[in-house]
Amino acid sequence: MAQLQLRPLGVGEIVDATFTVYRRRFGPMFAIALMLVFIPFLVSLVGGCSLDSGGITTCTSPIGWLGYYVSVVGSFVASVAAVLVAAGAYADVPSDWRSAMNTGIRRIVPIIAATIVAGVLIAIGFLLVIIPGIFLAVSLAVVWEALIIEDVGPMESIKRSWRLVAGERWRVFGAGFLVIVLSAIFFGIVSAVVWLILSTGLGVSGGIAGYLVQQVATLLSVPLTAALGTVIYLDLRVRKESLSAAELAAALSEQG
Repeated sequence: MAQLQLRPLGVGEIVDATFTVYRRRFGPMFAIALMLVFIPFLVSLVGGCSLDSGGITTCTSPIGWLGYYVSVVGSFVASVAAVLVAAGAYADVPSDWRSAMNTGIRRIVPIIAATIVAGVLIAIGFLLVIIPGIFLAVSLAVVWEALIIEDVGPMESIKRSWRLVAGERWRVFGAGFLVIVLSAIFFGIVSAVVWLILSTGLGVSGGIAGYLVQQVATLLSVPLTAALGTVIYLDLRVRKESLSAAELAAALSEQG
């Protein structure tokens, strides 16, 4: 299978490249999600977690809550670790999901810190007016990618994202919006099918069925989040820094 080429991409090409990376590296990225998200989810399920009538997760035991919160954190770590696998598609680097997962776990503190800071900034933007929130969300679109590929700290990854996206916000927004819309349709269909199988076919209660559907959507979205962020990040670096495949391969090698 031909190696993906590092070159400037238009909005439509970013969308196409995102789903290409998603298909080509789905297996190893999904394996990371299984290890970091699904196993804690099973613990939460044993601990009595389900969705209430309002769609809010509730658990009947401390072990359930522990599994739930670990799976939430695990989804962030998995999304960041999967970036290393996704980027490898552009540098002809083998898909070593175990190494990528270990790197993500090793960097869990910076990942959480960057996620919290970026999340707070975006939330403040949306509380003020919607437009500032969108502006900040787009400006911080490649925080995770900078953090894990360049091995920088939380604040530096935020600054790095801001600098890379500057002047390219409309293109980043357009590509991200299209991918989100297309994935929402796909995940919506998959979720509906899984719901019917669980609730109607297997007779699983509504709360537990909803919780299972939620986790299936998370497992499928982790590789897509990584693919989208990686394609946008690499496109920005090619445009602004003339990033080559050899330089990318060297950076990935440094991360194990």
